[in-house]
Formats: sequence, structure tokens, C-alpha cells
Amino acid sequence: MSTWMKRAPLIIGSVILLYVLAFAWRFADERLYADSGYYLIRTINEGGFRIEHGRWVLGLAEWLPLLGSKLGADLPAIIRLHSLGNVVFLLLASAYALLVLRDHRAVLMLCTAQLIGLTHGLFCPVFELYYGMSLIILLHATLSHGEMNGYIKLALASLLLLLALSSHPMAWLLLVGAIALLDHRDRRAFFIPMLLITVGFAIVRWQGMSVYEAAQLGFAKRLVSFAPLRLFAPETLMQQALRIVQHYPDTLTLSTLCGIALWHEKRRRTLLLFVVGMLMLFVLTGIYLPDATHDRYREQVDFGFTAWMLLVLFARVWPLERWRVPVPVLLLLCVSFRMTEAERVAPYYTKRTQWHRELVTTARKQGLHKAIIDLQGIAFGTVDDRVSPYWSTGVETLILSAKEGPEATVSVITTDDAVCPGIADNLDYVVLRCWDVFDESWLDPRWFQLPHGRYEPIEPTR
Repeated sequence: MSTWMKRAPLIIGSVILLYVLAFAWRFADERLYADSGYYLIRTINEGGFRIEHGRWVLGLAEWLPLLGSKLGADLPAIIRLHSLGNVVFLLLASAYALLVLRDHRAVLMLCTAQLIGLTHGLFCPVFELYYGMSLIILLHATLSHGEMNGYIKLALASLLLLLALSSHPMAWLLLVGAIALLDHRDRRAFFIPMLLITVGFAIVRWQGMSVYEAAQLGFAKRLVSFAPLRLFAPETLMQQALRIVQHYPDTLTLSTLCGIALWHEKRRRTLLLFVVGMLMLFVLTGIYLPDATHDRYREQVDFGFTAWMLLVLFARVWPLERWRVPVPVLLLLCVSFRMTEAERVAPYYTKRTQWHRELVTTARKQGLHKAIIDLQGIAFGTVDDRVSPYWSTGVETLILSAKEGPEATVSVITTDDAVCPGIADNLDYVVLRCWDVFDESWLDPRWFQLPHGRYEPIEPTR
């Protein structure tokens, strides 16, 4: 094998790492989008981890800005630390894979999982499955390590397994696939402990399941209806095929490579496992989210396809001798494509963030610290790449305005927030989002000083 091929995982991984580092630095404000800004404001304002729905992996996204707040950093620095959180996690995970496991493939797999198939998703760095997928990669690499002491391996694998299980419901399906892709010896040695841990965790989670998660999992009832069959109607298949070609050519290309390689090498069992996994994801995601509109949430739902493909690619295709040149070459092309896509979409998010700043400025000119904006006609991006104002407008305007100093804090919510149950009767309080209303005293004066008052309408800024 040539020197370049031996170094390919680290070369491509380094390119990805440098890019996501630069991306996180450049778009720190834009990455307050959706859940990202919400968890940041709850974390620093309450001085502790904000864990919801039993997803303890959220702590991996929150510890860096929390540390910055404890050390007295100002809000602009904390926002930057928040944006860099997933990059620091990637560095630490890669260091474990490289220095402890000495697994170059795992390093590259970690890096590609942070980029391949993602464009809009890059602007919401706290999505739990992004962290969960990395933990699954480390779990698979740890269980595959042939030189580690058995007890140490079991302890590390157990920790990684628990964290992965606490990340996102889809991680459970991916974990089953990752275990199935292990060599028979490794799978047999650790199957019983892993099963016991999973069953125990499932019992605990079932007992403490939140109302939100119970509602989210309610879609499973449609699995026993005719809904799955409708997903295979010709018009639906054509619609999904066009969407995949348009938005996920990198995932599609690498998935095709996996299928061809496994068929050519007569790895029929692995090929069947790969296809069945993709079909299961197609049915589950199709029933859960029938709307094919492409946006940040759609990418998060679709991320399972990319995650499963990467597991098969690195566990079963990369080791095949004759495919060691095509795989890194195609990976590099796919990485280049995804970086280009991220740069293409980034101006939509920048424009959206600038709109939030203009809302804050308009509210100040009208003498308002609390304002309501009508969302009618407000949109960013294109039909094929939708970027909406979203429910986090109230959160983001609080954070962006307070960057100028706590006394400059302004809260701008939307008409969608104002019509939520109970909000209309509590417009004298702080509306963080549709479901969260607090007294002004809830805000930590180190970051936010919002005078008492009532939310009043303002004219939209276009």
C-alpha cells in the first residue's frame, strides 16, 4: 500500500477538522439556530446542564459554554465557545481513537460523520444524534480493538453504550446495526453484557419517558396500518428519489459504492444487512415525517441514512483490498461537495441572523424591550432549501441583543408564539419560547437585564 493511502484517513480527517473549526468560528451567531440557542441560554442562565427527555448526551454539547460562564467569560466569548463545542468534542473523540485505539479509520469516520450529508444541520450543532453517532463509532472501534485488556474494554464500552443510548431514539437502531457489523468473536464476547445494559437502560427510560418523547414515538402506531405501503407508491418513490439526488448525492454515491463493493466481493450477508437497514430507515422516517420539504429538521431526520452508510463503509468495505483506493478518493470528493453546499446555504442563515439584529434595532427605536413580530411573508433561502424564522426567534434575539451588554437586552417573539395556549395572558413576563414563560427575575443579570413591561407589536423589517 502506498504511503499516501496509509495516510489518507488522517489527511482527509484533518481537512474536515480544519473546515468544521473554521465554520464554527465564522458562523457562531448563526449557529444559535433552533435548539442550539435554547440550550445555551438555559445552561448559562441556570448555571448547570440542561438535560431534557433523558438525553444526557446533551451535556457533551453544553459543558464548554458552561465552563466559560463559570470562568467569567463575556457573552460573545461564550457564544463562540458554544459554537466550538462540537469541534472540541470531535477533537477529543479523535484523540481517543488515534492515541488509545490507534485506529485511523475511526478518526476519519468520526470526521465524516460531522460533515457528510449535512448542510442545514451544521447550523444546529446540539442535535443529539450527531453526538450519538460519534459515540457509536467509538463503541464499535473499542469493541474491535484486539489488544486492550478485556475488563478495561468492557468498562469503556459500557460507558460509550450508555451515552449513545441516551442520545436519541434512532441511535438504538444504529447500535443494533453497529453490533451486527462486529466480527463474530468480538460480538460473542460482549453481546451478553451489552444486552443486559441495554435492557436495564430501556426499563429506566420507559419508566421516566417524558410526554414529548411519548408523543414523538406515537408515530409507531402507523406501522401496523397501510401507511408503510403508501411509501412505495411510484409517485412517492419518485419524489423521494429526486430529493435524495438533489440534497444527498454524497450519501447516495457512497451508499452505491457500498452496494457494488459488497456484491462484487460476494459479501451477500453484509449486503442484505445494509439493504434491510436502509429500508427500515426509509419506512420509519417516511412515516414519522411525510413532508419532503428540505430544511434543518428534515436533515436531522434523514441523518440515520448517512450514519448507517458510514458504519457499513468503514466496517465492511474499507478493509477490502481492492477498494482501498476508490473509497478515500470518493470520500474526498464527497467532502468537497458538502463543504461547497454548506458555503452555498450559509448566506441564508446569515441573512436570517441579520434579520434578528434588525428586529432588535427596530424595537429599540420604538422604545420597546419586549416586542412581537408578525411572521407573515417572512422567509429565507429557497423552496428547495428552506430557512424559516422558527420558534427560536425569541431566544436568539435575547442572546444577540445582550452581546452588546446585559442592559441592552431585548426580547422579540413571533405571532406564532403569541397564540400558544396561555401566552396571551402572560405577555407581562418573559416568553422564551412557546412553552416557556418566566418572570424577569429568572434571567441572570450577568447576561440579561430585561426591564419589566409588556410585549407590544412592531412592524416587520424586510
